[in-house]
Amino acid sequence: MSFMSTSVGSASTVSSRPPIPPEWFLRRASGYVELAELLTDGNAPAPRPARAMLRRALEELRCLSDVERLGPAASLLEGEARRAAGEWEAALAPFTRAVAGRTGRLEAWLGLGWCHKRLGDLPAAIDALERGLRAFPGQAILLYNLACYHSLAGDVAVAIERLTQAIALDPRFRDMTGAEHDFDPIRSDPRFVAATSVTV
Repeated sequence: MSFMSTSVGSASTVSSRPPIPPEWFLRRASGYVELAELLTDGNAPAPRPARAMLRRALEELRCLSDVERLGPAASLLEGEARRAAGEWEAALAPFTRAVAGRTGRLEAWLGLGWCHKRLGDLPAAIDALERGLRAFPGQAILLYNLACYHSLAGDVAVAIERLTQAIALDPRFRDMTGAEHDFDPIRSDPRFVAATSVTV
């Protein structure tokens, strides 16, 4: 009797603890990803401290229930963590989940395109951002990245059109073209020069 009474008391004590809300794990994972990205250059492998933080982010996400872990917020964070770690193939599935449905995220469309590009699949990268543009029309960042990808693919006219649209929406993108290596294939084209020139 005494043993059974003690067991019931312990169970009662445990069950009275409030559950940890999923937002707590999401905030922690987001913090680790942000810190890791401060140490990461997108064109180079993530350094060891950044990789450690990205692993911690993924561990935080594994604490969520299956439903929460597969939702758009957690999926976006998983995709960003895997992208920053250079796991581009593994990042595609969570990014794809994050763009699904009415709650799709702009950052996830960009992540999909980014990973496809680094996997050497420019058509898939362009398709991802075109679909993202349909979901988020008039987003200059999508237009700018599409210009980059079309430039690499040799689609000069489309690259110039998308770049012109991006600059019209946000002139700051004009300043970014000078250091953007994706535009090297078309940099000497008169249409590119005209699109990036400042008229006074």
